[in-house]
Amino acid sequence: MIAKRVVLACGVGIILPLALVAWAVAMTALFPDSDSCGEYTGCLGYLQQAWEVGRWVAAVVAWPLLRLVGVRPAWPVAAVAVPLLVVIWLVVEVLPLWAWGFGFLLALASGLIAYPVAVLIVGRLGRSGEPVG
Repeated sequence: MIAKRVVLACGVGIILPLALVAWAVAMTALFPDSDSCGEYTGCLGYLQQAWEVGRWVAAVVAWPLLRLVGVRPAWPVAAVAVPLLVVIWLVVEVLPLWAWGFGFLLALASGLIAYPVAVLIVGRLGRSGEPVG
């Protein structure tokens, strides 16, 4: 049963960052002449906006999405995942510029790491007799 919840949490963990990248690609296609697009950087401004704001939106949207796909209890899993996500995001932000590729992959995989780990943590708490919601 917990394996199924871990797999479902992996799905949510990859859907959310891919949705942010899809948003950035769509905005680039729809508004290529905006201030988020530069002569030398292309439309990386949209990707930065997705990172700055979208990651927090994704963290909030994770709870209903976890619930929708059947991860129970969804609220504690989403709550436990947030500090894990923040740690991963801080690591991404302090990486040197030459490691931008690794940082981008780590940012994309942040939910893929945090949500399944949160399922395991919440499941462990539930087995120890503490309430899980």
